[in-house]
Amino acid sequence: MEAPKIQQIHPIFVAFPAALFPSAFGAFCLYCATGTREFEAGAFVCALFGLVAAPMTMATGFLDWWTHYKAYMTSVFRIKIVGAIILLALAAPAVLLRAYNPGLAVLPLGGLGWVYLVLLAACTATVVVLGYYGGKLVFH
Repeated sequence: MEAPKIQQIHPIFVAFPAALFPSAFGAFCLYCATGTREFEAGAFVCALFGLVAAPMTMATGFLDWWTHYKAYMTSVFRIKIVGAIILLALAAPAVLLRAYNPGLAVLPLGGLGWVYLVLLAACTATVVVLGYYGGKLVFH
C-alpha cells in the first residue's frame, strides 16, 4: 500500500498559530480574572510557540500559493500576506516584551501589562481574519 500524498501542506501548519494566539489571549484574560500565575505563564508559552510556528506557516502558505495557485495575486491572497506580516509584527513585540519584562503582568496591570494584553488581543483578531480568508479559499 502506498502512502498518501499530501496535496497541500499549509493546512497542517495553519492550526498552530490559529490555536495558540487565541489560547494565549484567553489564558491571559483568565489570569487577569483569577490572579492564577499559571495562566499568565501559559499565555506566554502559547504566544512564544505561536510566534515560532508563524514563519513556517507563512512559508508553507507561500509554497501552496505558488504551486497550487500559480502565485496569482487576488485580494484574498493580498489580505493573507499582509495579515501574516502584521501577525509577526504584533507577536514578536508581545513575546519580547514579556520575555524581557516578566513582571509586567503583576496585578493590577500597569502600562506594559496593558500593552501586552492589547498585543495578544490583536494577534487573536489577526488570526481570526486570516482564518476567515483562508476559509474563503477552501470553501469558495
